[in-house]
Amino acid sequence: MNIPNHQLRCLDCSSRNEPSVSDLSCAECGGLFVVDYLDAPDGVQPRLPMDDLLSANSLGEGDTPLVLLEKTGSELGLETLWAKLEFMTPTGSFKDRGSAILTTMGRDLGVREFVEDSSGNAGASLSAYAAAAGLKAHVFAPASAASGKLDQIQVFGASLHKIEGPRQAATDAAEKFVKERGLIYMSHNLSPYFSEGMKAVSYELEDVIGDGIDHVVLPVGNGSLLIGMVRGYRELLEAGVVSKIPKFHGVQAHAVRPVVAELNNEKWSQDDVQPTNASGIAVSVPPRLAEMVEVIRSTAGTGVTVPEESFTEWQSRLASSEGVFAEMTSAGAFAGLVKLIESGVIERGSNVCIPITGSGLKEPLAR
Repeated sequence: MNIPNHQLRCLDCSSRNEPSVSDLSCAECGGLFVVDYLDAPDGVQPRLPMDDLLSANSLGEGDTPLVLLEKTGSELGLETLWAKLEFMTPTGSFKDRGSAILTTMGRDLGVREFVEDSSGNAGASLSAYAAAAGLKAHVFAPASAASGKLDQIQVFGASLHKIEGPRQAATDAAEKFVKERGLIYMSHNLSPYFSEGMKAVSYELEDVIGDGIDHVVLPVGNGSLLIGMVRGYRELLEAGVVSKIPKFHGVQAHAVRPVVAELNNEKWSQDDVQPTNASGIAVSVPPRLAEMVEVIRSTAGTGVTVPEESFTEWQSRLASSEGVFAEMTSAGAFAGLVKLIESGVIERGSNVCIPITGSGLKEPLAR
């Protein structure tokens, strides 16, 4: 096999590792990896960790619609408010971009069976892409996850392991299963390959509106979209295609807020977790917390939390006024946008983009 033109670099000690989906942490210090390419970006397409893009395990992800939300943008005093409809993908969430890359690398590096844990969307996505690649997937998910997401996991032929308790319990059970069975843990949260698939979002934005985005506001849990989009913009900047990187602002539920707490130097721990309808970002111990904080700060961005009622309020508001049925997790980003405008962090008259990361069809309505 022709190994792609990249290495893995430890985020903590900068040690180098050969391409691998089984090595998730540095043997020297235990840090997580990032993909480092040995060639320069061309600004035409994102650098990806495979030589032959035509051989990628794709189901048609990407090139999602970019919609101008004129009514909402006008009401909030913005010049433009764009919604990137990331739920317009094969399994209904942005995770398909990462699953395409991760399963391609797994397939090409000899994986035939793997373990993953997820709050729902990533598990559904990796199950679909595993089926397309001929891989066997074991997906660990909270028993409380939306039935639509759990049904997706099963219909794609993956083995679903429903775990009682908080989101972290599914991760713990998956790691135990890996040790007992000797399987590959292809965690989308730990693997450096998953977020590489997200870089294309930035390229697609640039292709349509160039430098016309001042701020990106998005929900953050494990941070793959945040990390990938900023990496995409860094490539575009290095290639001279754009002259600036938008400010990235992470939105979390007040009930589960490790990223925002770290950004704001607030004392917070897993013991402070409260129930939330924003299941997609209910991640109390994100493994890439330090990387997320660095990425946000590097763009002069911020983090903000929103109250629980705002998720359902904005889900209803977007559907009835704009015709967009967002998953509650993504709807919360609009509540975060309001707070950022009210606090003056985002100036009125700005150009803002919000990726709508999941479809409201995948979860029951909260009443």
